[in-house]
Amino acid sequence: MSAAACAALRKRHEIAYIGPIDPPVGVWDKGVSKALRVCGLTGDFPAFAERRLVRIATEAARLARPEAKLDFFHGFTPWTAIQPARPYVAWSDCAFDDYIDVFHDRTRFREHDLARISDAEGRWLRGAERVLFTSEWAAGRAARRHRLDPARVGVVGIFGEIEPPGADAYDGRPSFAFVSTDFTAKGGRVVLEAFARLRSQWPDAELTIVGAPPPGPTPAGATYAGYLRKEAADEAARLREILASAAAIVHPTRRDIAPLLLVEAALFGTPAIASRRFAIPELVRDGETGWLLDRPEDPNEVATAMARVLAEPDAVRRTRDAAWAKARTEHARARFEARLLSFVDAALAEAAAAAA
Repeated sequence: MSAAACAALRKRHEIAYIGPIDPPVGVWDKGVSKALRVCGLTGDFPAFAERRLVRIATEAARLARPEAKLDFFHGFTPWTAIQPARPYVAWSDCAFDDYIDVFHDRTRFREHDLARISDAEGRWLRGAERVLFTSEWAAGRAARRHRLDPARVGVVGIFGEIEPPGADAYDGRPSFAFVSTDFTAKGGRVVLEAFARLRSQWPDAELTIVGAPPPGPTPAGATYAGYLRKEAADEAARLREILASAAAIVHPTRRDIAPLLLVEAALFGTPAIASRRFAIPELVRDGETGWLLDRPEDPNEVATAMARVLAEPDAVRRTRDAAWAKARTEHARARFEARLLSFVDAALAEAAAAAA
């Protein structure tokens, strides 16, 4: 997505990429945090320790191009010690507090350290010409928490970074797919239990697991395909085959923001059975382009949704058509680029007007 943003900006502007800026986390900061936890206390978040943030700001200042009219940041929190000499735009999936609440256990960290990081992020974002997000869900939460000017907050959306087919190739097989880089966090254990229950009704049902391996034996009918890299032609072809042949992607995740997987599956016409959480309802319209789960941690609810897919082929065909259309319109790369450029151009115009 970062590369796509650079490509979009280059269509209209001359840009200079100065990354990656990624100094190592300080040994002292990591050590202090680990020592606190060993003692049974909460620790700090050393990746955003003040010393590291200052190192990032120093490196950015060294590499900065003085002739630039605007700075564009991918991400928020790492850059919060930077004091840009010109207008700036920032873009990320979510703000720091949502990142902590979704992907970490807040109780493991000292609250005053999290507050320090969040407060610094808020001050920095309030100084931006535009603050951009991939979803309305994250944008609204960050705007409220950080008291951002709604006129300066925007949503660019996401698009699938996979070659779409020319037609829906699904042949009606009772097959499902589960794709993850974190098996448990994305609901893998729930999927396995749900699939085992589904097989009692549909003994020929199939499940293909891609990415992180299951921690133990899989039920009959389940196959592990391993990690499939898009940059490897044969592995990319296998991934495309799995997405195209699935009746649905099953994604009862408990840690996500706007999972790109659901958009990429829909490019093949494959709908999702997914959590009704985070920004997922922006990607999947319940009953129209997929099915949303109120209790994604409940294997019975997941199994019931999977059984419905197999029992209602006509409804599933309509759902596939709608998912196919939504992915190619609302989540098209051209639309992402147009949104991004419109926000950047508006920021440049306002900055020029203010300087005149």
